[in-house]
Amino acid sequence: MIDPQRHQYAPQQPYAPQHPYQQPYQQAQPYQQPYQQQAHPYGYPQQPVQPAHHVPREVGDLRRYLFAFIDGMITFFGGFGIAVHFTADKSTGAYWICAAVAFFGLSFVHHVLGAVLFRTTVGKFLCMTRVVRADDAGRPRFWQAVQRWLLGLTWLPMQPIWSLFGDDGDPYEDGCGLRYVHSGDLRR
Repeated sequence: MIDPQRHQYAPQQPYAPQHPYQQPYQQAQPYQQPYQQQAHPYGYPQQPVQPAHHVPREVGDLRRYLFAFIDGMITFFGGFGIAVHFTADKSTGAYWICAAVAFFGLSFVHHVLGAVLFRTTVGKFLCMTRVVRADDAGRPRFWQAVQRWLLGLTWLPMQPIWSLFGDDGDPYEDGCGLRYVHSGDLRR
């Protein structure tokens, strides 16, 4: 015989919690282990896990000298061409002031804004090179590009002085947290 007193407090739902701390509709699993990755049932090999931020390999010195030469020629001839255009009927002093402003202005736009917006300059583009952050291969930040530009402006004129002290003038590596990398490596 069924006791009506006992069924009065019995749960009406078939999967109601039996324990006061157990969530409703959830069965207790006493031997639950943390998730472990199982081998694929058809024997496919596991794919290697890539790090979250893969920084590509750096370009060599020959490519670095080549794009520096191309970018230097663009800045040099472009700066003096702008100066000739704007000072056609002015004095020699005005020409040299305009040439200096045009040279540094074009150099800034080409090297800083080109690196920030496009991750490259004309010379780097022709040499299939990109500028990335050294820590995570991201787009260069504006102030990093400005610092790298200033470092480049001081590095080249200092080469004769460094050669007097016996330093071979190796190019600066990862200066200001930026790195020159192969553009093909960024697509992988």
